[in-house]
Amino acid sequence: MLTRASGRRWAARAVAWLLVVGVCLSVVSPAAAFVADPEKDLATLDRLEIFQPGEPSVLYGMRDEPFASLAPEFRIFVPLSRVPKLVQQAVLDIEDTEFYEHGAVSLKGMARAALRNLTAAKVKEGGSTITQQLAKSLFLSPERTFSRKVKEIQIAGEIERRYRKDKILEMYLNAIYFGGGAYGIEAAARTYFSKSVGQLNLPEAALVAGLIKAPSLYSPFADIKRAKTRRDVVLARMRTLRHITAAQANAALATPVTLKPFFKGRGTAAYFVDYLRKELDPRYGREALARGGLRIYTTLDLEMQRAAAEVLQKGVKGIEKSLAGRRKGSQRDPAGLEGALVAIEPATGEIRAMVGGLDYAKSQFNRAVQARRQPGSAFKPFVYAAAFERGFTPATLVDDFPVSFSIPKNGQYVEWSPENYDKKFRGPVTLREALEESINVPTVRLLEAVGVDPVAQLAHRMGIKSELRPEYGLGLGVSEVTALELTSAYTVFGNQGQRLPVTGIRRVTGPKGDVLDAAPHTGERILSEEVAFLVTSLLQGAVERGTAKGGRVRGWQVAAKTGTTQDAADLWFVGYTPTLAAGLWVGYDQPRAIGSHETAGRLAAPVWADFMRRALRGMPNQTLPIPEGIFPVRVNYHTGLPTDPSDPGGITEYFVRGALPEREAPLPITPTAPPDSPLAPAAPAARPPNPPAGGWSGPRAASPPPPAVPWAPPSQVAPPLPRLSRPPVAPPPSRVPPPAIPPAPIPSGASAR
Repeated sequence: MLTRASGRRWAARAVAWLLVVGVCLSVVSPAAAFVADPEKDLATLDRLEIFQPGEPSVLYGMRDEPFASLAPEFRIFVPLSRVPKLVQQAVLDIEDTEFYEHGAVSLKGMARAALRNLTAAKVKEGGSTITQQLAKSLFLSPERTFSRKVKEIQIAGEIERRYRKDKILEMYLNAIYFGGGAYGIEAAARTYFSKSVGQLNLPEAALVAGLIKAPSLYSPFADIKRAKTRRDVVLARMRTLRHITAAQANAALATPVTLKPFFKGRGTAAYFVDYLRKELDPRYGREALARGGLRIYTTLDLEMQRAAAEVLQKGVKGIEKSLAGRRKGSQRDPAGLEGALVAIEPATGEIRAMVGGLDYAKSQFNRAVQARRQPGSAFKPFVYAAAFERGFTPATLVDDFPVSFSIPKNGQYVEWSPENYDKKFRGPVTLREALEESINVPTVRLLEAVGVDPVAQLAHRMGIKSELRPEYGLGLGVSEVTALELTSAYTVFGNQGQRLPVTGIRRVTGPKGDVLDAAPHTGERILSEEVAFLVTSLLQGAVERGTAKGGRVRGWQVAAKTGTTQDAADLWFVGYTPTLAAGLWVGYDQPRAIGSHETAGRLAAPVWADFMRRALRGMPNQTLPIPEGIFPVRVNYHTGLPTDPSDPGGITEYFVRGALPEREAPLPITPTAPPDSPLAPAAPAARPPNPPAGGWSGPRAASPPPPAVPWAPPSQVAPPLPRLSRPPVAPPPSRVPPPAIPPAPIPSGASAR
């Protein structure tokens, strides 16, 4: 007599068998919908691209370690004859024991799966044969539905009618996904063990075979203990079926899982891989990159790249957390703050790290090379470099008074008055103080004196490729640029005025090692050594006592500049040493305010400094040498006039020979490195008159609009200036003074900014 429980089990089995019979009948039913055209898709299945000989092109880091494939899928075809019988058996034993005995479907397997699914009241097991898995992998989605199962069986039946079992197994072993980005058994062997499938031993073969069921779940990269447990299940199954001996099984079970990943740093350089793919595709074509077996030796430092990704992720999340804390009742912004970071070696132009966003899986938009954003004050060094080329010095005084300019807007001229961040005016300031404290008005007045055209052309020659609009706002960074452009332009300052083309590739070789392409290492002189040194000295001062103080790196003398646009919609921090330049951008993808009182010096600088601390570890601590054409003089920081050693406001200032301050005889001192200690306050008597309590104000005549600057690529601009160096023993010759900076009129009347 049947009990109630046994009756339920019998009924479940009966229903399961009926379902199996129904599905099988649907395979031959003329009314059944067929997802693929057998005459079109299946007749040439073995001639699909994935089953053709060839290897994907591989990317190598600066130390020649492979880290990524240029093909969308890492897949290497291998014929069945090169797959050891032991590896084949491991796959068959765990995936489809009776593969060579049944047809497209296994009735026992499907009944067992149907019973489990009925018992669980949901789809838990598919009962698929290897042929069914192949059909699903090539033609169907991974969804678990009855209709998809019917289509899977239909296609599998057609595959079985057209191909031999060995051919089906060969296609299966080359098509299935093994996790870690590896498609096919050969790619899996290389991914996890850096060896060919023919070199796998029994424990390795069992581990790889065990991945097929759930590649992410059993991945040894994610959980090595779970991967070992799954491997041991495969070994036990092989022993039960007597395909290995007990001694072989015991020895394999006692073997620890030892990985030797082929790709180092996989996943940390996805944005850089995309960048290179776009660079290489026009040269070699998609087919060569996917199956040509090219070896691309890149400039990427994998350790630095990993540090850049970690620092950017941690830093931007930290900024979000601090912003949420300052907003009443605010949670994390759903729009999500983003960032980008680029690191370049100035002496070679080689990209050492590139991170284009926080999460490549969520957004493949590379903010390091595709996002054009306003650089703000990070553009100012180009204005000062152009001024130094024309004879201005760090001690030149420029008026920080209110001023207006006539600028074109909507077909007519309107008044534009630049403002300083703190809404204050300081009166006359030196160029050093103006750049170190990132004061806007003196920078615009300096741009007016130098000219918009020379500044724009210089920025292009230094590496800015984006269009620079001909307007006085150029000096305040209103023209959009990319992080890669801006960082590459700063390398000219760090490389003593020489620019090398930015590149991510050292060389490209063919499958046999023949060199197909190599990056040029010839530089172009853009600035004289003296001008590059002067700008570096000012940017070092910005870190020591100016707006870039948050970018200090203990033990290193770094030069850097902040950039904060209107309402902090963009935060920049770009800086360098002679060995490394790095640029950081933080903002929203759709430009909007981060906070009207936020600055790059407060939010972005600590993130940049954190990266530089990690990136510079182990590098030689170099400083820029003082060029022969530079003459050091002790001057007062605020007036720029020569002073004596007793002046508490005195600093060592640097001048190109022949451009010394002319108001008093200079007091020469022994050449030393730029100061690295905070500056003491200046003596009150040495400073020019202070502005009235209400600030400088009054009517001003509007300055004429700047001349139009047609943009031209860097290759079409004038050749670089010659060196300005002179023998150090020669007395300073007379020098034509630079063009005067138009003075502001004596203010009277209502205040204005």
